[in-house]
Amino acid sequence: MRKVKIKTKVLMKMGWNELGSYELESFQVFFPASLEIQEELLKAGFKVPYDKEKGFATPIPVVAAFKTGRKLRKDKLLKGRKIKENGNFAEIGPERALLKLLINEKGFLKLEFEVKNYHLEDLGFVKVPPRIWSTWASFSLPIDAFGDITEKLGGFANERPKGMYFASKSNGKEIEVYSYRGRKAKNLGIPVFGYNLSLESFELVKEYLNEKTEQNRVNKEVLPYLKLGLKKRTETKAGLKVGIVWREGKAGRITLKLSTTYPKIKIIGLYGELEGKSRGELSNEKDHFIIVHSNDFYWALLNAKSAFGF
Repeated sequence: MRKVKIKTKVLMKMGWNELGSYELESFQVFFPASLEIQEELLKAGFKVPYDKEKGFATPIPVVAAFKTGRKLRKDKLLKGRKIKENGNFAEIGPERALLKLLINEKGFLKLEFEVKNYHLEDLGFVKVPPRIWSTWASFSLPIDAFGDITEKLGGFANERPKGMYFASKSNGKEIEVYSYRGRKAKNLGIPVFGYNLSLESFELVKEYLNEKTEQNRVNKEVLPYLKLGLKKRTETKAGLKVGIVWREGKAGRITLKLSTTYPKIKIIGLYGELEGKSRGELSNEKDHFIIVHSNDFYWALLNAKSAFGF
């Protein structure tokens, strides 16, 4: 355990060289899946996710950005820019998020996210509580980026890793084929060595929480001291599903999904004990990134492509 911890610290200090920057088609981080963040807000006095007695809600926001824009029911939109109301719906204009790929001398690949325009959504009621999901962050790239990414990573690639498999799932319209490494990693993907995703780094989140302080009777002076970022702990089992989405027999986009499955944690919520999968350790770090090994990422892409080819 000690050796892994030291390795992670050394990894974070290494120099990174940028390979390229790519515009994302979508960026979604489901922060409501984090019991850690829920507990941090509860301790500060926020009635998360809702106060039955007083009849108001304070849901933890999903941070989302879609290149083609988004149409939402107005009651599901917590906050955003460039919004046009149309009856019971809110039409959100095109948004922009970037993925930068950086590599270091040890062959580790850093996926760094920069979100320019975005909005906040209320996840609302779902049959399966987000706290027990495996996947809690999702990103997609245009399929046109496949050639450039694999060409650049090919210069650093070694032999195909052992135990590289793929799985698929379909919603009736699209088929997603994703890669995973190791027979027991189907719910994870390829190994993730580090990550940080920060809710508090988004200005709209600061505005949202600031507006909610009066309703929740929370002192605004508490806000700067909250830890609302999530970083990988040594014991966190984390993986990145690297896949391709196919529609009508054609490759449509590259999909990347961050998953965690262990350890499980418990918190005391407003209405009793809650149990779910840990999303990591609370962090003040503002950057958004995921670290994998470049060889795993390269072969995962090729593996997903081999399902149908294009």
